[in-house]
Amino acid sequence: MGFNTALSGIKASADYLGVTGNNIANADTTGFKKSRIEFDDLYNTSVLGAGSGNSIGSGVSVSKVAQEFSPGNLSYTDNNLDLAIDGSGFFVLDAGIAQSYTRAGNFKLDENGYLVTNNGSHVQGFNAVEGVVGGNLEDMRIPTDRIAPEATTEMELQVNLNSKSEDVPPYIREDFDPLNPDTYNYTQTQGVVDGEGNTHIVTYYYAKSELPNTYRVHATVDGNITDDAGAAFLGETYATYNSAEAGEDFNGDGTNEAPFELLYLGAANPGVTDIEAGTKTPITVTGTLGGVAITSSLEVDSVREPVSVAREAFDPLKPETYTYGNTRTIYDSLGEPHTVGYYFIKQGENNTYEMRLTVDGEETFEDPLTGEDTRFLEKNTAVSFDAAGNLMGAYRGLPPFEVAQPITLEIVGLDPTNRGKMAPLDLAGSTQYALENSDTFEQDGFSAGELQGVSFDSDGFLVANYTNQQTATLGQIALATFDSTDGLMPTGHTAWLASKGSGAADIGRPNSGTLGKIQGGALEESNVDLTSELVSLIEAQRNYQANSKTLETENTVTQTIINLR
Repeated sequence: MGFNTALSGIKASADYLGVTGNNIANADTTGFKKSRIEFDDLYNTSVLGAGSGNSIGSGVSVSKVAQEFSPGNLSYTDNNLDLAIDGSGFFVLDAGIAQSYTRAGNFKLDENGYLVTNNGSHVQGFNAVEGVVGGNLEDMRIPTDRIAPEATTEMELQVNLNSKSEDVPPYIREDFDPLNPDTYNYTQTQGVVDGEGNTHIVTYYYAKSELPNTYRVHATVDGNITDDAGAAFLGETYATYNSAEAGEDFNGDGTNEAPFELLYLGAANPGVTDIEAGTKTPITVTGTLGGVAITSSLEVDSVREPVSVAREAFDPLKPETYTYGNTRTIYDSLGEPHTVGYYFIKQGENNTYEMRLTVDGEETFEDPLTGEDTRFLEKNTAVSFDAAGNLMGAYRGLPPFEVAQPITLEIVGLDPTNRGKMAPLDLAGSTQYALENSDTFEQDGFSAGELQGVSFDSDGFLVANYTNQQTATLGQIALATFDSTDGLMPTGHTAWLASKGSGAADIGRPNSGTLGKIQGGALEESNVDLTSELVSLIEAQRNYQANSKTLETENTVTQTIINLR
């Protein structure tokens, strides 16, 4: 019996050495889980199955070689297809016969674009169709097709227009003083003869008012603002002019007013009805100077135009013709890029800005149906802000020339392949604060693109990156858990099969329930601790030697008995 006991110990120690050696051999195997040998003692039993109280053991047996599924360290790599599970779960593989499960995420792409392991097993997951991840477990595939272009259909512009910006020319806030050139913009003179035949010089001073293209007119006679009685030679007078651009018939006479043409001349700030009526009253200077009555009249046709001080006609290439502007890129349905420019021109002091828009430097395009030039953004479009600097909205019509009507801001003709299509422009969040002019712009179009690379996020979504800076979700990797991981059967290649002892696989999505999250560009190292394994080697060697000594001793005792005579 002693021989059998020693032999069982030698065999158990050899198995211990084998398990330890296998752990050491796989210390650098990705996703490897170390094994642990478990022993049981042996006793003889009677026929009835009961041993006596003084039974001597019959040796040892290996009851189980169990695997320890504690996580290994994460090792980061430069390969986006390398995956590690941070937490519980197994990658699901289809080896062609049955599903297997692994913690080794060193995956590759085969010639058909499928995600596979080194031995060719397909990685399982949920593929996406047009960005929507499905619910069927399939072989994960990375399509290498180019992404089709999308035309710009919506735009969002959030702009801040500096509240310190001035109209051109700026509003003159100081009281008029003929000796202070900062209190007026330009002048003109006229000679007048009084009743005694003396000649006097009447000078007219034009000072920019709060309204756009409108000037307050002052007058002096021989440098005097007031007459002998202290009354002003000229009462309150305003002159409103057309801008530097023609193309508008304000008074409805069928003729567009010329650039800088006088539209209104009267004793009060003009309104829309004044502009439409074409009200123009000659400027009359009257009073008594040195006891002599003086009267002078400046006819409408003689009123000087503000050409020398007013803002020039809008030109996107000349920053001095607008308050703020910027250009961005949009796309047509073929993926061709186009440059859209948006420009804001301050109008007076009522927090209103005319808005202009260009595409590839042009404000208009030829309508294919009518053959006429059509603006991308309708004429006389404006945006207004309240006193707190918040956007009130977009309008059509520039006071005092027109009544402003609220509109939905839309751009027409952006896509040369479909000129009739409208693209809304959302200005929500725009402000007029005392900050530098700035803006953020977003649009939903893009050019065609080639696949540039893929990566996985923490939820296991497979995200593709394209050369046109677009991304697309191609799918989501699957993970599996088991009621008892101890029941899994190893099959080699760092994979396991489900068994009756493990229970069926519970397949789900990463970072949900008890499943761990995905770490892309990383691999899980073996959980083998070399230090403890080397100690186990010493223990196995010692046990082997001790059991061999038992066998040697039994042999010596047996020889002694045989040698008795």
